[in-house]
Amino acid sequence: MTSAVLPLRRERTAVATVFFVVGVMLGTWFTRVPELRAALDLDFAELGAVLLFQTVGVLIAMQVAGHLSAHLDTRTVLRWTAALVPWCPVLVTVTSGPVAASAAMLGWGLLAGLLDVAMNAQGVELERAGGRPFLSGLHAVWGAGALVGSLGSLGAIRAGVPLGAHFDVVAAVLCVLALVAGRHALPETVRRGPRKPVGLLSGWTRAVLVLGGLGAAAALCEGAVSSWSGVFLREQRGAAVEVASLGYFVFVLAQTFTRVFGDRAHRILGPVSLLRWSMAATVAGVLVAVLSPDPWIGLAGFAVQGCGLAVVIPVISGAVGHGAGGNTSLAIARYSTLHQAGVLAGPALFGWLAQTWGISAALALLVVPLAAIAVLATATRPAEQPEAVHQRAA
Repeated sequence: MTSAVLPLRRERTAVATVFFVVGVMLGTWFTRVPELRAALDLDFAELGAVLLFQTVGVLIAMQVAGHLSAHLDTRTVLRWTAALVPWCPVLVTVTSGPVAASAAMLGWGLLAGLLDVAMNAQGVELERAGGRPFLSGLHAVWGAGALVGSLGSLGAIRAGVPLGAHFDVVAAVLCVLALVAGRHALPETVRRGPRKPVGLLSGWTRAVLVLGGLGAAAALCEGAVSSWSGVFLREQRGAAVEVASLGYFVFVLAQTFTRVFGDRAHRILGPVSLLRWSMAATVAGVLVAVLSPDPWIGLAGFAVQGCGLAVVIPVISGAVGHGAGGNTSLAIARYSTLHQAGVLAGPALFGWLAQTWGISAALALLVVPLAAIAVLATATRPAEQPEAVHQRAA
């Protein structure tokens, strides 16, 4: 195993650098979005519409990525989209009015969707070439990048660095990193002759649908906790604003820290057991947050939820890619469409449940999708080789 992994150090570093680039960019962006509204003179409704166009672009790109996979490998897509995406926040800041800003966000979404598919497909290629899990560690690097970007933005705000100048510097640095790193990514290894043309219905296999449903369920839970943890602590537990604002931070911090060890846990436990133990931990975190009246214990509950949800998306993404046969990018693209549906639905569905039954009840109801992931976790089990089955039978 060691001999197979050592030659991949450069390739792992390259792909991890791209994950880091995306994390830094998004951490930088999200921290300064409030200033963007003022800079572009948008009201709340206009800002919401502008941000929505990015999601629309991502969903369109997921379909484009499937067609593109018949002509380009992920290394090519990764290198150029990773170099262009950091300039998208810069483009948004120089627009004038909601229409131009929406167009810029749509373009950003298109590039980001293509890059998301290429990044995860590259993670699968690394696992395939190295014979071991890597995706959890790559997602940990993304989380570390997001934290670095957020902290950098806070420093820039305190130093009075203008929004445009800050985005320019970050984009230039990240673009160089992406161009250098992209040269050393892996070419796709599973290509059995020329690829067949990709249609709208191509790639929608039963496995992709089931795994996509699991990814959507996990994304729904992540989105609900990310968007509503602070509101829950403030409204239901009477936490001070400073304490309530830590809800999202401790969730992401715990998630990122856990992902550092996720690949090792994946190797030891296997995907099915790992997912089931992770769901048990997440349910425990939900119950701690719901049942305790103390806001600090509630914070601990959200941290436990971050630990429990940390490895779910990497494990599911890997299962999709390894079961794809000859077109990893197409399978990842189809899966990502369903995953993004969960990202979109999570905060809105949780809000409706909170309005109907209260925030505590809505949080408790997350146990339902968590239980579904545990029950259907067998879908992530890798297909056994005939020789292995024969040897065990003997």
